Amino acid sequence: MRNILLLSLIVLAGFMLSCEGMYDKQEQYEGEIVYPAKYDTVVGHIGFERVEIDLLKAGRLPSDEINLGKAKKTRIEYDDQIIEIDSLVSYVNITGLTQSKLYRFKIFTIDEFGNESVPQEIALIPFTSSDLANFAVSPPRVLASPSAAVIDWPNGISSVLMNYYGLTFEYTDKDGNVQGGERGANSRFFIGNVEAGKPVSIDMEYKIVPIVNRQPIMDTVVFNSALNVNMPTSSSEFAPAEKDILIANGVTTFTADGVSSIEKLTYPVHANSLQDIFYFPNIKILDLTGGDLFTLPELHYDRNGVQDVVGGGSFAPFVRKMGDISNGNQQALKDLLEAGILDKVYYVPHSMGLDDLLAPFVESGVVELIETPSSVLVDNQFHLDGLLQDGNWSLDVIYPATDAPEGEGLENIYKVIPRKTSASFVFALPKEYSFNADEYKYLKMMVYLPAASNFTGIYDNFRRLWPRFMNNMWAFGGNSSFGQEYWELPRFFIEESDLENWTEVTIDMSGAQGRHTRVFVINIGGEPWIDYNPPADIEYYFANIRFTKE
Repeated sequence: MRNILLLSLIVLAGFMLSCEGMYDKQEQYEGEIVYPAKYDTVVGHIGFERVEIDLLKAGRLPSDEINLGKAKKTRIEYDDQIIEIDSLVSYVNITGLTQSKLYRFKIFTIDEFGNESVPQEIALIPFTSSDLANFAVSPPRVLASPSAAVIDWPNGISSVLMNYYGLTFEYTDKDGNVQGGERGANSRFFIGNVEAGKPVSIDMEYKIVPIVNRQPIMDTVVFNSALNVNMPTSSSEFAPAEKDILIANGVTTFTADGVSSIEKLTYPVHANSLQDIFYFPNIKILDLTGGDLFTLPELHYDRNGVQDVVGGGSFAPFVRKMGDISNGNQQALKDLLEAGILDKVYYVPHSMGLDDLLAPFVESGVVELIETPSSVLVDNQFHLDGLLQDGNWSLDVIYPATDAPEGEGLENIYKVIPRKTSASFVFALPKEYSFNADEYKYLKMMVYLPAASNFTGIYDNFRRLWPRFMNNMWAFGGNSSFGQEYWELPRFFIEESDLENWTEVTIDMSGAQGRHTRVFVINIGGEPWIDYNPPADIEYYFANIRFTKE
């Protein structure tokens, strides 16, 4: 028993000796901090007197979805400023950065004991009011008459330094009334009732997004500027865009005084610009139908020993201007309508490409859409000799045909005798015009073919007709500003049961919609490419060639 007690005392003494200095190694670590996790990225974005800084690669998340271990809060430091946020955030928005200088930002996470993470650091220069003060907008184009002006930017306001989104303008007219307006993407605006020969100051506010280092900033800002317009006097000359049209309207002196007595202007359908109406201070009526003042232009042909002319004479309702009047050249009309200056505008639907512009003014009666006939004959002034294109298009044409078979209501009768395998009967418009297929959807004609005995053997194909449509015949490419937009319809036979009878043929003109078609060709035979030499002449008759709405 005594031996057991002695052994226990020896073991206890050894254990106590071994525990001496057990905290010696811990002492060297006392005072150290375990840092909370830091944000895993730092990406800056510049705004107007502010910046946004993204802090997570995962993107912008709500705070309750962010887990960074023991990290609980966020601290931002820059200059002598400290911003603390009681949560973790995926990005920060720092405002009040009014100085155009480099700001250095440090962003920490903080744990519940106030321990900070290793910071994320970034340096950014915000866009400020002082930067905005150095901006300038490209000067506008000013179209001015003595009492009004149009201000626009043909090349736009946006530049490598900014993106433009809108503007407001304000000025005082000669009666002391403040006038103004707001514009969006289309920055053009009109000022009126201002004093001739005096400068007009226009207060401008532009809505822009500045571009810094080739990147748009985050914010839209308003840039203020004054625009001064020197108004011409009433004796100042203007340079007309359509001088011949104005002369036809009786204009001899191209000043506001010289045109002050003119209250009505008439334009032909083929006019290219309406901007001159802006210079007429007392204009009330605008006739866009040509009225009795203008005839169709003529187009002269000379080729293959043949000379011919199409056009001339009065306006044909089935034609329209070749292409639309450009936006820039129709804006003066829009300005005068919106300003309430015009009392009446006469217009043939789909004739000049102004339909959308004029539509808001139809209900009030300011714009009157002229009702055209439901059916219009194609007069002989548009017939063209096919030999001008190709010798194989040869045929004899007798007009008016006095020996035509009897029929009811026949007008404008042609006798046609093919001479070659590709004989073609051609009609064309002056190059300033195309067919108005939006209004006149069908081309119709009465056709008479002789007895079946004329169409035996290889000549049976000559019961076929082949409608072909184009902007210009291939030998006359200069007659179209829109290139060639050829289209055709399938060749079709006149049934044997319809021979020796007047038969109506209807051709759908929908293929001309969206194109600039001004020539149609009725090919007789469908080009079978034979040595055309029938035992006797095959005589065809065409009558009542017309465009119809239905």
